[in-house]
Amino acid sequence: MTAPIGLDALNEQVRRDLGLLAYPDKDWVRPLPGTDAPLDCAIIGGGQVGLSVAFGLQRERVSNVMVFDENPAGFEGPWITYARMLTLRTPKLYSGPENGIPSLTFRAWYEAQFGADGWDDLFRIPRTQWMEYLVWYREVLGLPVTNETRITGIAPAGDGVLRLTTDGPGGAAEVLARTVVIATGPLGAGANFVPEVISALPRDVWRHTNETFDAALFAGKRVGILGAGASAFDTAVAAVEAGAVSAEICFRRPELPRQNPRRFLEFSGFLSQYTRLPDDHKWQYLNHLYSISQPPPVPTYERAMSFPEISLRPASPWTDAAVAEDGSVTVETTDTTVGYDFVVAATGLRVDLHKRPELAGIAERVALWGDRYAPPADLANPVLENFPYLGPNGALTEKTPGAAPWLRRIFMMNRASTLSLGPTTASNSALRYATPLIVSGVVGELFLDGADGVLGDLLGRSHDELTADVLGA
Repeated sequence: MTAPIGLDALNEQVRRDLGLLAYPDKDWVRPLPGTDAPLDCAIIGGGQVGLSVAFGLQRERVSNVMVFDENPAGFEGPWITYARMLTLRTPKLYSGPENGIPSLTFRAWYEAQFGADGWDDLFRIPRTQWMEYLVWYREVLGLPVTNETRITGIAPAGDGVLRLTTDGPGGAAEVLARTVVIATGPLGAGANFVPEVISALPRDVWRHTNETFDAALFAGKRVGILGAGASAFDTAVAAVEAGAVSAEICFRRPELPRQNPRRFLEFSGFLSQYTRLPDDHKWQYLNHLYSISQPPPVPTYERAMSFPEISLRPASPWTDAAVAEDGSVTVETTDTTVGYDFVVAATGLRVDLHKRPELAGIAERVALWGDRYAPPADLANPVLENFPYLGPNGALTEKTPGAAPWLRRIFMMNRASTLSLGPTTASNSALRYATPLIVSGVVGELFLDGADGVLGDLLGRSHDELTADVLGA
């Protein structure tokens, strides 16, 4: 049995590891002439992706960075807001935001507190402990995060500079940045998808699974859930645990999806080299995954089905819904009528850059996959057409070449980047490959900004190794 070393000892190990890998250790980013000292990089989103990118830039000696997150500290990402599963769906062995530093892994953090035996006994990473780990990660690395601040717009502000409008505790403000990374998770690519049959109902009788709400509103109610993904099963469990009379999961397919080839695709060749695939391959991959949908993980399914109050209603797409005189919700399906007291849309989201406040003002200038790739007729997919067509390092590209060259300074690493970059936010297993792509893109822009100065210093200055003092010794 190995005794836990404690977090203080782990913190020391992190500092030592970073010191061992510090070379090259000099600051190199050259300030832009005649500007008001913009940030080298503004990162929108302080969850695991944003923190990982911030650390990656830190290791590359890009230090004038700020992460912005609209949530209070410790509430970034979905983990203790709208996520309702007990554990992460990713197997515990996959690495995440540690950027190649073993002492920064979740496993190191967990073993420091619970020992190696505790790790061996752990099935999957508890959701709330993942949030605790991310808080520690941010703190031990000293990553700069401005919380409770929403980015409401991005626009060009002159050569090599972008202007971000913000809304925070002090009101509206502006921030200048040379590059921007949009790391806003699943919802940062558009908005929740709510079928009209639900959205037309009064707001007090429905919610979407991607919203944060108190499960106590389910108490004593018959709950109808539209959708059959993992979030539908998580919400059904949350409902009955909060005292719901019943929770019925309705879906249009005759049976639950069974395949999950995403696990099959979790190998280094695919995750690290996806960006090199031709467009038709990328389209076929994601089109296939969308067409077969995704079943809930086995533990999620088994947990939900262990509650007698939870049932499934397959082959039951909702065609109409209305609130009855007694306040209940009457739902029409293709073959029957059912009654609930509250309904939930477990219907995912849609990529639509116009629905994001930080992107709405520039969305018309951004190239989408529908602008760059025409699939065969049998593979047409209007959902995928709305994904932004990103460069190899995740930069936005221009819809009209030459009309908005500054878009190359805006990098995207959220659900909308999946088609261009691969499963960058689908699981932790891709993070170790996706983060370096984004970091390299940011570093490349900053380096090219100062490349003339570097060349001038190389050619115009003396760089003596053997100085006069050495030669005269």
